[in-house]
Amino acid sequence: MDKNKYKKIIYIIIILYAICFIVSTAVVFILSGNFIAAAVSAAGMALLCMLSYALYKADDLYISGIILQLSELMDVLLFIDEQEIFPGNEDTVLSKLQNKVIKLSKVLKNKSRQEEQEHENIKKLVSDISHQLKTPIANLKMYSNFLADETLPARKQKEYIDIICMSVERLNFLSENIIKVSRLESGVIQLKMQKQSLNETVLKAVKDVYTRAQQKGIEIKYNESGRIELCHDRNWTAEAVFNLLDNAIKYGSKGNIVSLSIKRFGMFAEISVKDENDIIPDEERNNIFMRFYRGKNSNRQEGIGVGLYLAREIVVKQKGYINLKTSKDGNIFSIMLYIEANFPSC
Repeated sequence: MDKNKYKKIIYIIIILYAICFIVSTAVVFILSGNFIAAAVSAAGMALLCMLSYALYKADDLYISGIILQLSELMDVLLFIDEQEIFPGNEDTVLSKLQNKVIKLSKVLKNKSRQEEQEHENIKKLVSDISHQLKTPIANLKMYSNFLADETLPARKQKEYIDIICMSVERLNFLSENIIKVSRLESGVIQLKMQKQSLNETVLKAVKDVYTRAQQKGIEIKYNESGRIELCHDRNWTAEAVFNLLDNAIKYGSKGNIVSLSIKRFGMFAEISVKDENDIIPDEERNNIFMRFYRGKNSNRQEGIGVGLYLAREIVVKQKGYINLKTSKDGNIFSIMLYIEANFPSC
């Protein structure tokens, strides 16, 4: 009901009161013929009119106060605040409405924070990609210009072509890994969770990395303490294990041994990759799983710093986590996956 209709109804009620006042006074005077009785009747009707008007004004003030408080409650949503306007411990409609508004405000605040974080992540990703692309693209441009020189000796031509090929391989490797990271982060790729053998998944990763290990003269020793079945995505989990193995081989030396093992560890299944490489310093251990991070000892090796980050993201999305420990002769990366994790598809 709008304000004008409400006022019209009030005016009609006032007119009805006035009519009743006049009619009742006249009826009392005619029936009794007593002026005092008529005056008392008139005074009673007047008092009733005054009380009704007072109730109307009180009601108007109360409703105005409620509207003002509701306006302040809407400000809670507008400014994403959590301030209480009505007493929160009262079992009233307004208190219940307030609780709903505050809950909605919390949801909006969390959404706002998530959007800000996603915006920052996108900015950082663009910055990181630009930094990673800069060197190979610069090499391609520079050495392509060198090759345009017809007087260039054959030996130099081969040298520059080799550099261009390496830059192309780096760009291809970079683009493939960035696509994997971005698709996994954005949720474009949904993990296909199935209860299946973790042993076979790990062996799939070994198969993919075995040739490179042979070429570098590094031995992979595999040990399993029994068959383990759990709910996981085979392809992505194999990708995570592959990245750990690839990392161990990349920074390893000829004659090194990479020990890969799988076993039950309480409520978890543990996939452990132990290398004989330089020990990762304490100050770098919190950073090595960050996207595009490369440690001080990694500068001599080709890479972009997404392998460990991608491995961690894959494991976390399967309700697991990755540990890093060091021993006197190397590093030990451990993937921990819940054996009885609940997933809708399992």
